[in-house]
Amino acid sequence: MKYSLVKGLSSTQIAIIVAVVVIIVVIGAVAGVLLTRKPTTTVVTTTVTSTITTSTTTPVVTTTSITQAKVNIVFYNWLGSVNQDAFNSFIPYFEKLYPNYMFQSYLVPGAGGVNAKYAILALIEAGKPPTTFQTHYGPEMISYVEAAPNGSYNFVNMTPIAQNMGLFKYVVPSVLEAGAYNGTLFSLPIDAGEGGLLYVNIKLLREYNLPLPTNLSALTYDTIQLYNHGIHPWIIPGGDGGWDQLNLWENIFLALGGPRLYNEMTYGTINFNNITVQKIINQTNYLFLNYSSYNYPGWQPMQWTQGIALLIQGQTAFQTNGDWVTDYAYDFLNTTIYPATEPYISWPNVSVVVEPFPSTQNYFALVVDSVAVPKSPYQNAGITLAETWASYQGQELWTKWKMIGYYTNDTDFYVTPAQWYNYERLLNTSPQDFVYQLSDGGVFDDVFAELDSGILTLAQVGNAGLSAWNSTLVSAMHEEESEWLAAAKLGLGYLGFPNHPFANYYPPWVKDPAAYGLKSSKSVNSDTSSLSLILILLGSTILATEVLINKKFISKEMITKLIKR
Repeated sequence: MKYSLVKGLSSTQIAIIVAVVVIIVVIGAVAGVLLTRKPTTTVVTTTVTSTITTSTTTPVVTTTSITQAKVNIVFYNWLGSVNQDAFNSFIPYFEKLYPNYMFQSYLVPGAGGVNAKYAILALIEAGKPPTTFQTHYGPEMISYVEAAPNGSYNFVNMTPIAQNMGLFKYVVPSVLEAGAYNGTLFSLPIDAGEGGLLYVNIKLLREYNLPLPTNLSALTYDTIQLYNHGIHPWIIPGGDGGWDQLNLWENIFLALGGPRLYNEMTYGTINFNNITVQKIINQTNYLFLNYSSYNYPGWQPMQWTQGIALLIQGQTAFQTNGDWVTDYAYDFLNTTIYPATEPYISWPNVSVVVEPFPSTQNYFALVVDSVAVPKSPYQNAGITLAETWASYQGQELWTKWKMIGYYTNDTDFYVTPAQWYNYERLLNTSPQDFVYQLSDGGVFDDVFAELDSGILTLAQVGNAGLSAWNSTLVSAMHEEESEWLAAAKLGLGYLGFPNHPFANYYPPWVKDPAAYGLKSSKSVNSDTSSLSLILILLGSTILATEVLINKKFISKEMITKLIKR
């Protein structure tokens, strides 16, 4: 069946200036590259030789030089450090298709963009944004819009581009809804993926006759039994700044609270005064500290890539993360990870399997990488890159090696069986059972930093840190709601399209704007905007800175120097 999505466009222009957000310094070659680098032109001289025959039949050879300018498209990202096979698959295709463009990756490593996003924010805030950059779907992109001097007017509106490409007809609806803000897209997707997964060394479970954990009780049982056999059950690395810890906490919370409460966290509207909510958070904290107490020795400086290497070697049994781990293991560790289903779990040669985090089998924690293009003299080059990447052929070349595709008619072109399994889960998840992963774009950038820092501290100090963590959680959710209300004043107050919000959930200010001091919203009406754009979708069955500066990030003086470069 088909349904229509009507995009309500706001005429309100409000300049929202967020506090300068800081970046973690990256070392080595990255330090020498200019963050504000614009596309440059490379002069390519092509020699054309022609033969002219004179009346004496003596050939006269003339040579003509044709000068052609190539444009370097600088793509600011954190993908390149762990996804080289995907780049090697897509970029030659793009450059062959558009020989006048040269792709240049500007890499800032860091899990989930923990480093890159703060550099991007600082540059946007200074009015010197990257020419193109990687972002996540979810509210993360609104962080950049609110930081820009002229808000949404500083970015290319990708909505009509997506419509012209046919994305509204052929892409899984929930994927686009996760990146639309009251009907407006500011970036185009390049992959979809599933967070909230558990990687399991199944050989260790077989060795000690332990069940594959499909619920939290079984996971706790396996954890204790493995420890009693002298095995370190968990690897939860600490070198990613708290990102891995937040992965674990949010996955436990989803298992206990379900998608509705999880989506309320995305908007900061969760009711901490509710007794049931309090019990769920207390139980989440308890299990988080329980599993963390069985962490691998020396976890503090490790990164997620080191964690999966330990798991593959049989040094530990469990690691929670997203499906990009599957790609990394295949590309760099010569290991194929299989879905935790038959027949794979019965194959004796299979050592590592992956499953939805226990008790979340009916839910899908979505993560989407995308390309945003700030308005600039070079925006056409950026748009061309984004369009090509988001095309069916582009996403096939890319997602063969990286996460999964998002078109409804993909075939099994993936390099691992786990990717195809995740793709089928994407297709078959009901709209209301989606969440957008908090740790990968599911909250605003400054909120993400606050949660990361707070949960890492809790992991380090244990029970003594519970009071501080609970205060951090309440503060972060208050800030999350405040930033969404600022987005609502820009006409961008929720994820999704009019009448089709992400996860079938509207935040309360959409239904009752007056209660939040907002003007009456027309976003839920299907026929109310003089600029409304009718988008036809094929439905399938699925549808601050001071905190950071005071904690281990770069100084204000260094940011000033960075912006002046």
